[in-house]
Amino acid sequence: MKINPIQKFILKDKHNLRIAATVGDAWPEVRAQMVAGFLDRLEARLKKKLKGFQYERDGRFGIDAYPSFYFWKPAWEGQYGLCLQFGDYGELVVMGVYREIKRIGKRLFSEELLDAIVRHHPSARTLHPWWEARVTMQSPATDWRKSEVLWRIKTDDTFLQEVSELLLEMAKLSEPIVDGLARKK
Repeated sequence: MKINPIQKFILKDKHNLRIAATVGDAWPEVRAQMVAGFLDRLEARLKKKLKGFQYERDGRFGIDAYPSFYFWKPAWEGQYGLCLQFGDYGELVVMGVYREIKRIGKRLFSEELLDAIVRHHPSARTLHPWWEARVTMQSPATDWRKSEVLWRIKTDDTFLQEVSELLLEMAKLSEPIVDGLARKK
């Protein structure tokens, strides 16, 4: 088994091991704080463009398996919404239109909604009962766990701008269709 330089440093002595353990213990919380700050800025930016929407977070990045950032119009509450989800602790970031399957029952998926999103995001799919349309985020990054991506999340306004524009586009594409779906109750 090969030992890389970082492992060699850690195993060199008790002091280095203690440093590594302390950093390792702090790392999940640091990542969670960095993404929480990003989501604060993202929410503020979306609120300027999406008047009247409500926002909520579920879980913590890097700590919970599928933390999510949700937003929806009050008329959609309990039925539909938009979501930015950090699957597998942030390894796979997806966005799309979710559906509250416990509240909408066996309502059929909307082909109109999926088609509208596929025109702009050809990879959009209805993979699970709780997604009307889900797109794997390719840009600005798919895997948000990497240190270089986390640094961009913290410091690069173009990263924030790109994610914001993707979510605003998703809202614009889906809003008129979801308005109609939500009225059907």
